[in-house]
Amino acid sequence: MIMNLEYTTIDGRKIRYAASRRAASPQLLLVNPHPQSILTYTDWWERLCGRFDVVAVDLPNHGGSDADDTAVTVSGQAAFLLKIVDHFDLKQPHYVGPDIGTPLSLRFMADNPGRLRSAVIGDAAAVGKIEGELLFRLNISSRLARFSTLMWGGAIGGRIYTGVANGVGFKRTKSPNKERLADYLQSSTDLTKLRNQMGFLASYTEEVPALTKVVGTIKTPVLVLHGEHDTFVGIGNSRRLADALPNSEFGIIPEAGHYSWEDNPEPYLAHVLRWIDKAEASDE
Repeated sequence: MIMNLEYTTIDGRKIRYAASRRAASPQLLLVNPHPQSILTYTDWWERLCGRFDVVAVDLPNHGGSDADDTAVTVSGQAAFLLKIVDHFDLKQPHYVGPDIGTPLSLRFMADNPGRLRSAVIGDAAAVGKIEGELLFRLNISSRLARFSTLMWGGAIGGRIYTGVANGVGFKRTKSPNKERLADYLQSSTDLTKLRNQMGFLASYTEEVPALTKVVGTIKTPVLVLHGEHDTFVGIGNSRRLADALPNSEFGIIPEAGHYSWEDNPEPYLAHVLRWIDKAEASDE
């Protein structure tokens, strides 16, 4: 089963998604990492569709969705996530959102207790001291570093930015296939989207301290995963997050880099299915 990409309008923005709706099946929501799109879940799609009422969504400023200057920060994306959940009539979905989906889901869960049944997140910095390679930390803390990407314009700056991201993100498979790579490039070579993607990272300076204060209030079952060979975003970020969450587990994806869900998709998917099964069983 291929991932059929469709479009809908949410809050005046064109949003790209893929869905396989199955009434009476557990609901599952997937959101894109950065600077990728929902095509990153292609290897899982057929198996997910056989088990879940599943919706995958490109967040604003990413993939095939519109740019949106109101959904630039972690809090702004979390607010838009609520609109996504309501739009697709997701009552209490399980959630998969690694990378940027991690901090925005923490904000969402803190602000909307009980709206997610479980979550699988990780490969991200979200609480406490931000650890990782210098380029990652500079994109968060340095306006000059972000400008150095944007100054080339979307066509060049986005291509350089995506190329660097893929270079550090894939350790086992080295690179995504050409179709996915072209889709990822299409997003980041749009200057408005690229500027807003940079703005999301810049918001970490205020959002991460705020999340650190509220993470202990999140009761949702959360599985935090991280690639074994991810040096771009330090693995200590995910260990710290798992320790701070009251109802969580931590796991490592072997051989994988920063984009662990795509770099080594089979063990990652096995973790996702196990975690959802565990959450579903707790209701019985």
